Amino acid sequence: MRERKYTVRFTEDEAEWLQEVALDGNVSGYIRDTVLRQSKSDRKLVSMNERLVDLGQDMRLVTDLLHDLDQKVAGTPTAPDATGSQEPDGIPDELMAMVLEILLLVRSFSAPHERQMAQADVAQIGLPIWRKANLRDR
Repeated sequence: MRERKYTVRFTEDEAEWLQEVALDGNVSGYIRDTVLRQSKSDRKLVSMNERLVDLGQDMRLVTDLLHDLDQKVAGTPTAPDATGSQEPDGIPDELMAMVLEILLLVRSFSAPHERQMAQADVAQIGLPIWRKANLRDR
């Protein structure tokens, strides 16, 4: 890669300050590292913003699905294909898929003893304990 040189002018005060903050005395290296680090931070912020936009869109979809589920549970008829669900009655497949995905993600980050405590709480209220094998038996 070919290097290009740029000339930047500083006041005496700025030049003195740069000499002080450039720990090894390499002012051009300090400026280059600082500018590139800032640029990398800016790119990270743009990426995070894009992910937040995607998350907002996902949240709107989940909100719509939950609203649809609420109407189904309340007995209020919903317009066909309002959510794109393949299920004419019951919980939409999309919602079940999201809940399962969240469950799997949470389980993957949980220590075995934490899962056992959660399962004990579920068993205590009389609900069946969820296991991967339960999916295969369906």
